[in-house]
Amino acid sequence: MRRALSALSVVLIAATIASVSLLFVPEASSAAPPWWKGGPSQGSFTTGKAGPNEPSLVADTPPIEAVAEDSMFAASAERPRRAVVQQARRYIGTPYRYATCTSSRMSCTCLTKSTWARFGRTLPMTEDGQWRYEPSKKVGYNDLKRGDIVFFAEGGGRLTHVGIYSGRGNLVHASAYFGKVVESKMRYIRGYSGAIKLRPR
Repeated sequence: MRRALSALSVVLIAATIASVSLLFVPEASSAAPPWWKGGPSQGSFTTGKAGPNEPSLVADTPPIEAVAEDSMFAASAERPRRAVVQQARRYIGTPYRYATCTSSRMSCTCLTKSTWARFGRTLPMTEDGQWRYEPSKKVGYNDLKRGDIVFFAEGGGRLTHVGIYSGRGNLVHASAYFGKVVESKMRYIRGYSGAIKLRPR
């Protein structure tokens, strides 16, 4: 009987020590640090992969139906911009693939090209080509509006990433980091280079 009580005491003490030690283990973060703290950029030019609890994500929803009707363009200047963002959000969840433009896989330039095609614009498939697209107007960071096309040079040289500005510092973009089209906080993408504004036809 003493032996059984002694063994039970040892088990209880070991369990108590294990439980207490768990209180002092720091919680592991599943998200990488942002680029300004040494983490990866969240665009196309990246070596990182997204964790399950990324603080940069605005929404991670399946694609939604978005139909831009001609009547939307008559009422105000804001409606066409909202329609462009709504069209871009339709692709959320589509898998990312570099230099690809299909209904099942897309690159960052494919997202902007496909979105703006719905509004009568035929954008090229390169970041540089889209940056120089005519007719477009360059806009400053403080003048960004929904639907503007935003460009990044994540490596500090040539343009490497592009997306659709969706308002409040957010961007809809096809991201290698997330492996799909997402809407996320733009500041998590390194190398902001500028933006252009287009008018829907």
